[in-house]
Amino acid sequence: MTLNEIKQQLKTIRLYYTSKARFSAAFDTLPHSVTELAATYAATINSAPLDLYLVYYELYVLGLTQEAAAVDLNYSTEYIRQKNKRLLLFLQQKLSEKEAS
Repeated sequence: MTLNEIKQQLKTIRLYYTSKARFSAAFDTLPHSVTELAATYAATINSAPLDLYLVYYELYVLGLTQEAAAVDLNYSTEYIRQKNKRLLLFLQQKLSEKEAS
């Protein structure tokens, strides 16, 4: 899986989590594959180092920008950018391993 594919999926996951209350009733009536995508990423991120797990939670579950996450976590924006890059590489590695098995 490419980094661009992962970034696109993370945008979808961010939308899902930030609008979960709105989607919940709709998904009860009309299921959508985004729930499976979110579950796949949740299963993958649960083995991440805690610093990457926290960045994932802030950026993709809470839907914060990197700047807002930096303020929330009391880090510099550049530090969050670096951690997000490491997060993307971690996800790429783990998702590729799952595809291969």
